[in-house]
Amino acid sequence: MNGQKSRDHRQTIELQGLDWLVINDGVMGGRSSAVIGHSPSGLEFNGNLSLENGGGFSSVRAPYEPGFGDWSAFELTVTGDGRDYQFRLRESERSSAVAWRARFSTDGRRQTIRLPREAFEAVIRGRQVEALPGISERD
Repeated sequence: MNGQKSRDHRQTIELQGLDWLVINDGVMGGRSSAVIGHSPSGLEFNGNLSLENGGGFSSVRAPYEPGFGDWSAFELTVTGDGRDYQFRLRESERSSAVAWRARFSTDGRRQTIRLPREAFEAVIRGRQVEALPGISERD
């Protein structure tokens, strides 16, 4: 390779072994519900979204202790329902902590979504935080 470093290093994170937790809008009076389970093809996130009582969200999260180190993008293989989704990374389990959000759309088929570092924006409880540098600029 004439002294050039390869930047195509891929790391697969085994999601099925993580301790997943469902967070629905019930924490604020909403009526959405969801479950996460295992299937032969991976994790399955299913549920019903309700806009009643000011709700309208459902999510899953899992702690990942090793951290992500130097990365350029996340690739997710998903089978969606045509809706828009978010993928968030956070450095703390506190709900008031900064999270790094990337949005993506699904088309109802199995697809691989690539989320480059530049696609992530700082948010706190879903609201964008303008005063922070982008995730690409952080150590």
